Amino acid sequence: MSILAPITSTYAGILGIYYLKLTFDIGKERRKTKTSIGDGSQQLIQKIVDAGKSGKAENFSKIDYLSYDDLLRSIRAHGNFGEFVPFALLFSFICEVNGINSKLLNSILFAFTVSRFVHATGLRATNVGRKIGIIFTLLSILILSIISIYIPNKDIIFNLFKN
Repeated sequence: MSILAPITSTYAGILGIYYLKLTFDIGKERRKTKTSIGDGSQQLIQKIVDAGKSGKAENFSKIDYLSYDDLLRSIRAHGNFGEFVPFALLFSFICEVNGINSKLLNSILFAFTVSRFVHATGLRATNVGRKIGIIFTLLSILILSIISIYIPNKDIIFNLFKN
């Protein structure tokens, strides 16, 4: 049996498993905050409204304004992952079926995969990880995009500069 895109398939599997991990992270935060829908902002607003209705200023100081922060970060890590990964895998597939060098593709997808892990971790811990993650994510997608354009059009490109 011939496998059409073994490199892309391998990384798709790895990224898919990590996507499930991010999904489970959201579930854990939802249970912790008792939030079944949304990011907790509605519950926080309701707490503020209730404190205001009480007429007691000290009720505002009892509100934990960061209680839903981890839930929001988990939702965004999951959402951001889902926004970038499909494009990278699509471009990777296009490059692979069009004959990209396997070492080059492996290098790009490895960097992309690590960048997604670092970004998701950075959203929950340090801003540095988030920044490094997005830089390498965008670079990976840019490189794969350029290669996706170049490979099927290399004869046209060479002929433009040949004359």
